[in-house]
Amino acid sequence: MFQLALISSPENFAGEHEILEQMFERGLQTLYARKPKMPEPLFERWLLGFDMKLREKIFPWPGSAHSFEELERNGESAEICFLSPVFDSISKFGYKTKFSKEELKEGIANWKNSHPAQKLFALGGIEADNIVETAKLGFDGAAVLGAVWHNPDPVGAWEEIFNHHRG
Repeated sequence: MFQLALISSPENFAGEHEILEQMFERGLQTLYARKPKMPEPLFERWLLGFDMKLREKIFPWPGSAHSFEELERNGESAEICFLSPVFDSISKFGYKTKFSKEELKEGIANWKNSHPAQKLFALGGIEADNIVETAKLGFDGAAVLGAVWHNPDPVGAWEEIFNHHRG
């Protein structure tokens, strides 16, 4: 079953916990917390701002690979691996995909044959208009970042993508 995850905003902002709680209420099952500028003690405090039930759905950001070769080198032990950018990035200006649809389909099929226990998630440029395409390409899931956090209504953006992914 195709899974949809969210990556936190790398920046802290007022109301962030409340916005994320609303997203959890609207179907979010997995949040990857990516706070690169936050020292570990502050990150722990940030996590404690969530109810215990929600903390069980929050995981540290593991990073992503940018080619199938890099995925092969770095993804051996991970339960979930991320490939990026599958589409042109929304959060990183000028960060364009290097994959054709054929390369993705072939690479995903090869990855799944040689790593059947691992999940492969799409990252980069994921939005409501292409979420279904990521599943059709063969990904096990996708993680969303820019389409949510660069939207003036992040909860509405999450809900739209979530509803598209469910069909």
